[in-house]
Amino acid sequence: MKRVFEYSFIVPILFAFSLSIFGQGNEKIERELLVHIKNIEQWSSYTNRGGEDLSGKLDEENKIFEQKLLKYAKLPSTLKYKFGELSKFLSISTSEDGKFRIYSWDTQSGGTMHFYKNVYQYQSENGKVFSKSENLPETDPSGFVSDIFHIKTKSGKVYLARFSSVLGNSLSYQMVQLFNIEGKSLNDKIKLIKTKSGLQNSIGFEYNFFSVVDRKERPIKLILYDKAAKSIKIPVVIQKTPNDYGTVTNKFIVYKFNGKYFVKTK
Repeated sequence: MKRVFEYSFIVPILFAFSLSIFGQGNEKIERELLVHIKNIEQWSSYTNRGGEDLSGKLDEENKIFEQKLLKYAKLPSTLKYKFGELSKFLSISTSEDGKFRIYSWDTQSGGTMHFYKNVYQYQSENGKVFSKSENLPETDPSGFVSDIFHIKTKSGKVYLARFSSVLGNSLSYQMVQLFNIEGKSLNDKIKLIKTKSGLQNSIGFEYNFFSVVDRKERPIKLILYDKAAKSIKIPVVIQKTPNDYGTVTNKFIVYKFNGKYFVKTK
């Protein structure tokens, strides 16, 4: 009885100690990442107007930050960690089930068009955590993620990530892209949105930012997902003149999940 008592007493202590170690480890990781993301902001092409060419330093910091984030995102403890300080400098969006997270940051290397990087972190069925960089051409500005929704399908859970892009002073873009976790891999090519041009992996639209600038929410969330109705709601955008990027209206185009695909409702 004495041995059983001692064991039952020691286990909670060891568990609490391990949690403490994980917490300290994550805090150290966050402090390390903060150094690089702050350097990225410091050497930003948006704020440096003194004539000094800091593009080399900026590129290097972005590479270092991405490499370290990819490394640390393989640790299971970081998937649950809030990164309270780091999240002040980049967007960190996590799915409701806690198995998929996207880190998005502005590389600070653009002009009126902002260029973003995204690192994906996800957990496989066996509990192992993986990380992956977004694979896009250098000329693609990408966007930052503000929310991750999910829907259960016959073939498994599908995640819907809402991306927002800044393409110019007034030109903006917003889309929803689909993902699913297949074994050890993250599939970012799953096509379940049925359009006139065929099955798509994403759906989005361009718009004039100044048509919604008065909205209080930041970031502005125009594409909506109705979890109960299993539907994606895309705002109707009206182009009033040939040079107008489009005014966002209060009307929506709805794509509802029919058990197999998201299809446009009449």
